[in-house]
Amino acid sequence: MKIKVLHIVGGSIANGAYIGASILHKALLDQGVSSKLLNDTCNKRDQLKINSFDKSIIFIIKNFLQILMNKFFIISEKILKSIFLHSPRETFTLGFFGFDITKVKEYKEADIVHIHWLNQGFINLKSLSKIDKPVVWTMRDMWAFTGGSHYSMDFEKYENSYLSQVIQKYKKKKYNKNFQFVAVSNWLKNKAKRSLILADYKVMKIDNNIELKNFDLITKKEARSILNINTKKQIILYGAQNPQSKRKGWNIFVNSLKKLEKNIFFLLIFGSFWSQEALDEIGIEYKVLGFINNRKILNATYRSADIFVASSIQDAWPKTFAEAMYCGTPTICFNNTSIAEIVDHKINGYVVQEFNPTSLKEGIVWISKEIKKNNLMSINATNKISNFSSKIIAQKYIDLYKNLLNV
Repeated sequence: MKIKVLHIVGGSIANGAYIGASILHKALLDQGVSSKLLNDTCNKRDQLKINSFDKSIIFIIKNFLQILMNKFFIISEKILKSIFLHSPRETFTLGFFGFDITKVKEYKEADIVHIHWLNQGFINLKSLSKIDKPVVWTMRDMWAFTGGSHYSMDFEKYENSYLSQVIQKYKKKKYNKNFQFVAVSNWLKNKAKRSLILADYKVMKIDNNIELKNFDLITKKEARSILNINTKKQIILYGAQNPQSKRKGWNIFVNSLKKLEKNIFFLLIFGSFWSQEALDEIGIEYKVLGFINNRKILNATYRSADIFVASSIQDAWPKTFAEAMYCGTPTICFNNTSIAEIVDHKINGYVVQEFNPTSLKEGIVWISKEIKKNNLMSINATNKISNFSSKIIAQKYIDLYKNLLNV
């Protein structure tokens, strides 16, 4: 029996949920699964570009009327958030508005529905209660079990609001008992099991995956040349999409850098929303690469660095630290986070015990001294992440699908 799987993942093709789902989708295809991926990209040019090399990716928005409906869903959600929360921010989403998944042709053909991300006018929660086949829900943030926030630390003050309580009750009502929830880390699994919404559900853990073949082996010298970085200093690498978010630990990271010797290190930053003023105040030479969508540049970025700092306090299982480690860059992270489940203290990185700048600075200094002795930490980092290849993780999902289908 050839298993037919429909992946549901909304949002930009550049966001973490889409990338993670897409990597898994492609790995499943390689292993003989009939896999399709449903997205809500409404730009016709983007749709044609994607379908020019991958016909297995399909789009729920196919005509002008559906574009208008999607805009209506998004605007309606923003109005509700403005009224009840005085905040239209996208990292707090409701799930009330969106399309009915059961009306999609590919849904009717699928054996398994695999949810990854369904917000911002994509799929409405109401339609989930009508699903009459096994559902796997890979949680890539906390939204599935919160009152609207994707990470509770960003919206602590809203979690007890009237609107949040309504959302929680609505989720409990619309979730089906045939849902199999999957957390990408034990940290996320434990949060889910302690929640009001998923306390009675079975939650299992399957790690996130990365596409190892995207990262070619090049020397540090070659990598720095590609990036036009001419320095013999040790490079500290940091990357995030929303560093201003409290949960990313940006302020702790910045204050730890201020405690370092300025002539030893070079700071390399990628991502978005950077404050030049904040970087200038650190006093360390730096370069900002911005958002990277080129494989060669991303590979060079990771391989140019000596230390990767993952200062997140709340994150499900971000790919950046794992990609950096696969490229041989030891990683520093905080204890009691999902990243600390992967980083082995003083073996392939450093696990900081306390959420403060002094402790983080001590970790940076320790790795800085250790990597001067040999490249053992680099080798260990690469070997550890080899366990999270898309092929290995895809097989775990295939086993899960078969179990749910009793085949």
